[in-house]
Amino acid sequence: MPSSQAVISVVGSLNVDLVTRTARVPVAGETLTSESFDIGFGGKGANQAVACARLSRTESQATSSKESDVQVRMVGAVGDDEFHSDFLKSLEKDGLNTEKVQVLPGQKTGVAVIIVESESGQNRILVSPGANYQVPTEDLVEEDSTVALFQLELPMDVVLHNIKIAREKGVDTILNPAPAVELPNEVYQGLGHLIVNETEACILSGIKDVSNVNDWDKVASVFISRGVKSVIITLGGDGVVYQTNERSAQKQPAKVIPALKVKVVDTTAAGDTFVGAYSVAVARWKHSATGEKFDLDTAIAFANRAASMTVQRKGAQASIPWADEVPES
Repeated sequence: MPSSQAVISVVGSLNVDLVTRTARVPVAGETLTSESFDIGFGGKGANQAVACARLSRTESQATSSKESDVQVRMVGAVGDDEFHSDFLKSLEKDGLNTEKVQVLPGQKTGVAVIIVESESGQNRILVSPGANYQVPTEDLVEEDSTVALFQLELPMDVVLHNIKIAREKGVDTILNPAPAVELPNEVYQGLGHLIVNETEACILSGIKDVSNVNDWDKVASVFISRGVKSVIITLGGDGVVYQTNERSAQKQPAKVIPALKVKVVDTTAAGDTFVGAYSVAVARWKHSATGEKFDLDTAIAFANRAASMTVQRKGAQASIPWADEVPES
């Protein structure tokens, strides 16, 4: 009997965020007094899992344990230190299933030191992976998953193995290759969805200088030629470019969707919110099994609106909106 829920398995990192806000970043040898300091929970994997959970339910649904039409599973590892218990409780409060998060004896939970410039909202991040780099190379995606979502903050062998396993199980695969490193071509073959920002797109496509790129259709075509079905390139204030294998085969150019104009407070987790919202749209479409073509325009518009809410708030997971906080248009 088919499940009443779509299932998103997020195979990724969990980090404790140590966030300092400052008017400007100090130069070498300089000491500044910061504006504030906070401890939060993050990691690209956990951020995207929270985004999937929040954008598939309301806060009242999560706090009342009322079932959503999407189950989100966090798959990864934390250390058996002072951080892990509160971290898991925080994820569960957002409606996530944490049964697949391993607590590794003798390991430290991953830590990210984040400096945010208050005026521009731009951030700089230094990560100590900790338990994230101790996740074993084994099958982590269960067969009942509708979508498997990956990033590159776990050991590469773990990511590559589980992308392969997910495809073999018929699970729709989404890859957000951050931090970007060159990947073997077999990763792209049959990949359902590749979501990259402009820097990642250039690194992975072999283009070294993003400032010289003026033809994103050409960049997207590189990934299509490698076997990716849908390529989404986020360009910040310049919007989103997407291309699909079907459009490319019909000689249609990549399509541009404009960005929403909002006041930027903090860009932390904006990309993760976009990925989470998009993943929810894919999971709902895949689970519905209606045979209708996936509506990329609608999915990207939803992801844009969700991300535009995130950049207007401070913090990582704390800034990610709930489903009913995202405007309908």
